Amino acid sequence: MIKFFRKIRQSLLSENRFSKYLLYAIGEIILVVIGILIALQINNWNEQRKENIKEQALLKRLEKEFVSNREQLLTKIQLRNNLIENCRQLLVYFDNPESASRDSILVYLSTVQPPTFDPIQNDLVSSGTIEILKNEELKQLLVNWSTDVIQLQEVEQIFMRFCDQEFYPHLNKIDIQRDMVYTYWKDAPKNLLESKQVENLIPGKSKLITRTTTEILSDSKLEGNIAWSLTLNLFNNQESETLKNRIDYILEIVNSEIKE
Repeated sequence: MIKFFRKIRQSLLSENRFSKYLLYAIGEIILVVIGILIALQINNWNEQRKENIKEQALLKRLEKEFVSNREQLLTKIQLRNNLIENCRQLLVYFDNPESASRDSILVYLSTVQPPTFDPIQNDLVSSGTIEILKNEELKQLLVNWSTDVIQLQEVEQIFMRFCDQEFYPHLNKIDIQRDMVYTYWKDAPKNLLESKQVENLIPGKSKLITRTTTEILSDSKLEGNIAWSLTLNLFNNQESETLKNRIDYILEIVNSEIKE
């Protein structure tokens, strides 16, 4: 092809037909420019195709991560709902001591433990990988995700500190900790996330019972601790529901961007 155009050019020059040669030269230049533009466009298409493949892979990864985060969050919400209901039942016992038994009080007290949300975190923002995504709203939601999680975890920390500094020390003070721990491990398969047989490491209940049912239900400090545990977990679940709605919205956008 190059030899063909060269022969035409030489023929026009030998015939001294400059005007036609000029037109030919211009045409040749235009063809070269068009060829370059086509090559650039093909290259752009290839690069765009590669970027689309990367984006789709990232979207599918995000989908898996947030589905997993949602499942974990729902589990923690349910654990708190159980804790809230158990605290409510304990307060009913305080109001109606005749309906309570010591064993049932220990069962409910043994469930007062802080569930915590520990989601899958990625480095999309810090690594700059987030720029692969085309949806600007999704990018902003992902930028805010860490802050949203921290907001819930800060609320969870309030209850954890309360348990460590107030609730558990008071249980030790009123001499029911051994019996409560024994009750917890005896019922471990029902309390743990994964049902399995767990050996109870506590030999049995204490032989030094110093707090009767009546004495336990006359402890105003314990009653206040239970009421505060119920309140904090209600608040934690409100924050968790807000975060669940955020996850649902992120998944909605991610799924709309995934091309099957």
